[in-house]
Amino acid sequence: MNYHVLTLFPEMILTGLNTSIIGRAIENGSIRLEAFNIRDYSDNKHGKVDDYPYGGGAGMVMQAEPVYQACEALKERIGHEARVIYVTPQGSVFNQSMAQELAREEDLIFLCGHYEGVDERVLEEIVTDFISIGDYVLTGGELPAMVMIDAISRLVPGVLNNADSAELESFHDNLLEYPQYSRPKEWRGKEVPPILLSGAHESVEDWRREQSILRTKKYRPDLYHMFQKEQKQKVLESKKPSRKKLKGVLFTLEAIVDGQFLRPYLKEIFTLVKEEKLFLGLISEQMRNQTEQILRQDGIREMIDLIICKEESEEEKSRADLYLLALKESGLSRKELLVFEGTRSGVHAAKEAGIRIVYLSDKKQEKKSENLSYYKKIFDFVEGMALIRKL
Repeated sequence: MNYHVLTLFPEMILTGLNTSIIGRAIENGSIRLEAFNIRDYSDNKHGKVDDYPYGGGAGMVMQAEPVYQACEALKERIGHEARVIYVTPQGSVFNQSMAQELAREEDLIFLCGHYEGVDERVLEEIVTDFISIGDYVLTGGELPAMVMIDAISRLVPGVLNNADSAELESFHDNLLEYPQYSRPKEWRGKEVPPILLSGAHESVEDWRREQSILRTKKYRPDLYHMFQKEQKQKVLESKKPSRKKLKGVLFTLEAIVDGQFLRPYLKEIFTLVKEEKLFLGLISEQMRNQTEQILRQDGIREMIDLIICKEESEEEKSRADLYLLALKESGLSRKELLVFEGTRSGVHAAKEAGIRIVYLSDKKQEKKSENLSYYKKIFDFVEGMALIRKL
């Protein structure tokens, strides 16, 4: 991770961060830090970078050109574009999730304002992220920049001695950190909780988790609400089919040809399947040459990876047997394949083969049939496309 700070007070940045954990990380090369004086890019012989605000008002405003030139020179030096963070009370409030996102960047540029702020025009030109560390006003952006650099650096590999520390401390899962204790065992009549002395690691972890939840609920109800919301979402997500399990889809010729409501959209839905890098197969009870002719007429033959025709079977096979043959030829498991069927008998066959089913029908009365209650779901064309994206 490389930090580049544009500031009027580079010594403040370098002095403040070249100590303790962050200082050691700079020393061992886990992170790099450099600060650039914006005054060096002023065309004023005295290094003046501020002026009175248009429209009147108290204080001075940092001028656009020195800031712009400093940023452009820095980008040219590092050789590529990078996120430019302007620290301002008007930005999104910095949090742990944001720190985790920023820690994945190779370079970060921090722009530290001063006086009454920076000319809005240059902010519109160069800034990618407006970030605040809280709802209060400071004399400059240097302290907020140092706060963010410290928080982000803890998530960079090699900065902390214990790789688990950054993951388990406060605000992981939107929970505050559990209480910590050290020697002596008893201090002024207060004892360490017995569970921490038990040596039962799983019980200790359970206790810590419980304490984190209780502490968050008591001191930070806003975080506790977010925690509850995320837990509910995780439960819902766990009940959804996993995208990783779906690796292919299988259509029947009847589903795409006899279902006239679907046929005009075949190229669109097949293109979607291929964009998702899914295997695409087709089962046909027609002759091979007839099947090929139909597919070429619709301009979709080249998109299909596997075609299985009943006439080519060594012996008379049921529809379910054809599905099993498709599984074998594709190399996919039952859980990795989804069948789009267009007939009731085909749905029965897919069910017999143990494959997940999407029933395509344009007959409204069939959607109400009690005989179809065991189907995974009845989809029309649009819902079928949405399912492919979800799985």
